[in-house]
Amino acid sequence: MKDKVKHVLKTYGRTALLFHSTVFVTTFSGSYAAIRHGVDLRHVMERVPFVDLSKMDPEAGTLALAYVSTLATGPARGALTITAVPFLARMFTRHARRTLK
Repeated sequence: MKDKVKHVLKTYGRTALLFHSTVFVTTFSGSYAAIRHGVDLRHVMERVPFVDLSKMDPEAGTLALAYVSTLATGPARGALTITAVPFLARMFTRHARRTLK
């Protein structure tokens, strides 16, 4: 998966970087807001096989928990980047060609 994301980032450059970064920031912000409003993400994250909550301090702050929950969504965010960026790049290219005519 990492190699495919790297390939998309290399192929589509700024478009891929902007998209992937935006998805990361949106996921992090959403996780933070959810935790601040009382959603128990620890319960949800217990079901994610590659997240080991035993290594996390039970008193960890909202920011730390939001970060860990964002990292847990890494594979899904990577798959979204791999799938969406080529489509977005084609769409932007078509729009640019129409605009420049």
